[in-house]
Amino acid sequence: ERSRDSTGGEGRIDTAGWCKRENMGRGLRDYLSVTNDVLFQRWICRRVPPMAKIGDEDVVGLNVVVTGCTSGIGKAAAVEFARRDCNLFLACRNAAKGEKLRQELLEMVATSSGAKRKNNFRVMILDLSDLDSVVFFAKNFNGMGGPLDILVNNAGVFAMSAPRSVCFGGYELHLLTNFLSNSLLTLLLLPSLLRAAGKGRPGKAKVIMVNSKLHQMCTGFNYDDPNYESPGSYNSKKAYAQSKLSQLLFTNALRTKLLDLKGGSKEQREAAERVQLMTLHPGNVTTDVVRTLPWVVQKAYGLIMPLFLLTPEEGARSTLFAATDSNAHEASREVMNYLNSNCQPVLPSNEARDPTEAIKLWDWTMKEIGHYLSKEVKGLFA
Repeated sequence: ERSRDSTGGEGRIDTAGWCKRENMGRGLRDYLSVTNDVLFQRWICRRVPPMAKIGDEDVVGLNVVVTGCTSGIGKAAAVEFARRDCNLFLACRNAAKGEKLRQELLEMVATSSGAKRKNNFRVMILDLSDLDSVVFFAKNFNGMGGPLDILVNNAGVFAMSAPRSVCFGGYELHLLTNFLSNSLLTLLLLPSLLRAAGKGRPGKAKVIMVNSKLHQMCTGFNYDDPNYESPGSYNSKKAYAQSKLSQLLFTNALRTKLLDLKGGSKEQREAAERVQLMTLHPGNVTTDVVRTLPWVVQKAYGLIMPLFLLTPEEGARSTLFAATDSNAHEASREVMNYLNSNCQPVLPSNEARDPTEAIKLWDWTMKEIGHYLSKEVKGLFA
């Protein structure tokens, strides 16, 4: 179709207008998809069994790290891991809340088994808004010398409708907490993950990235202004969506690199092939995500949205499925190991599946956090 260009000439394709209409159409489709997910997720998840019946692997005695474990999905997952007799490391910002949860877990175990076990649950401080805290946590965990069988990167933030917030190093809150810190934590814990995937162990390690369907609202990483410093460029939904798309792309890049590791020992390279990385959408869950909204909106949310939203226990089912089902990784391989809230494999967005973009973002990320990596981890990717 021909159109008249801005100078009055003819014969040029109005690509700017086409792109604008295409972007508007894409935005509408994504909005409707997310709205559909909220309104009908209970129907979508109707066949998912209770959390206690999910998974077929024996995880007794395995070492499990859960971030963001003192509330919401993270707490629900931690409770279930404790019930299954894992060695649970409670990674949280607030020591008092972590200790409160630890005592609750000990009491639960004592009630169910009749024997109060010691040193089975441990509180470890981790603040994902501070990269130094991530380094400190990983150094302490790796220093124990044991394996890490399951890492659940659950902690995250969505400062809904709140003004832009800047954290450690000048990074925007969502970018740092949901993406950079999770990526750094996973990389720094690779020595312990490789120990779990080595010989004499169950033969694999799992990294679970709790993502969000909202990743599809981002059409690409903003390399020119990743922290939304330009006037008028920031809104919380856009920043959150970018952080979740980034997490997916980075996870895909890391999966590729682990399958063809260049550095490390022969044993580490073999173990790297048995590290399973999975991402998932837990569903839209009743959490304290609206704490940044006006009081009246919070009250309305509390009254109306539970009719549609999942409980934290329901939202944690996909996390437990990824962590404890023997077929979850293989069954989702063709969709880049991405699971929906109903524990079924589903394709992430087109942007999340772009291998070229994944490597580009990997390179950018390494420039941002590479100097925090230990010598051992750097050597793995040499």
